[in-house]
Amino acid sequence: MQDSVLTLELFEGVRHRPLGDTGFMTKPSTNAEIYVELRAEMIALARSLTAEEADLKVPQSPDWSIRDVVAHVVGIVDDILSDNLAAIGTDEWTAIHVSTRAGKTMNEICDEWSSLAPRFTALGDANPVWPLRAGADLITHYHDINQALGRQGDRDTAAVRMGLERYGPFFCARAANAGLPVVRVEAGQQVWQSGEGEPAAALTGSAFDLLRAFSGRRSAGQILAMNWIGDAEPYVSVASPYGLPTDAVLE
Repeated sequence: MQDSVLTLELFEGVRHRPLGDTGFMTKPSTNAEIYVELRAEMIALARSLTAEEADLKVPQSPDWSIRDVVAHVVGIVDDILSDNLAAIGTDEWTAIHVSTRAGKTMNEICDEWSSLAPRFTALGDANPVWPLRAGADLITHYHDINQALGRQGDRDTAAVRMGLERYGPFFCARAANAGLPVVRVEAGQQVWQSGEGEPAAALTGSAFDLLRAFSGRRSAGQILAMNWIGDAEPYVSVASPYGLPTDAVLE
């Protein structure tokens, strides 16, 4: 399955620091502003690639090349602006992002993304949920692409923290829905808890490491080896909505 974070919903009852509290960021930024900066970085990266690099397979989306991943994140924006969301998050929905751009060069795909930018920024200013959703998907795939290239992108960014604002609460919600004891997640000042009362387990880490774990980019063994207090074992099965890779992800 080619995952899309757009299917995730924030759940009432999951305690977390409100997104509007930007005290954890290096500077006050709206979701739209964070997305704009990340989009610019992704476009610059994509345009810098050779044709051979653009054709490299992405380990975390093995059916896709780097060009396909960029086509997907552009397709998300196009579909949001077109209100083509009936099948949001399904394999069929994401596959169309790639197939309809299969004949385009990387530069042409980036040109399309740039042409959509003003409308998406305006939408994000009006409704910050959309750049949050699209941005969580984008930052995940940004680091997937860097992994495919054998590179390391900046891991301490507002975009990473915004991505975790989607994935952290969703992990807690899965734990609660599975009937597991209360678990707490902490990444600096970003804090969530799956219910009321004293947690039975707590996971602490950097925003990057938690984002990668909760988005299916860490194996079960890697998740168990993270900084846990209490019994981590019950929570591994709900760590990611996409399943976990069998082998350790090294990046």
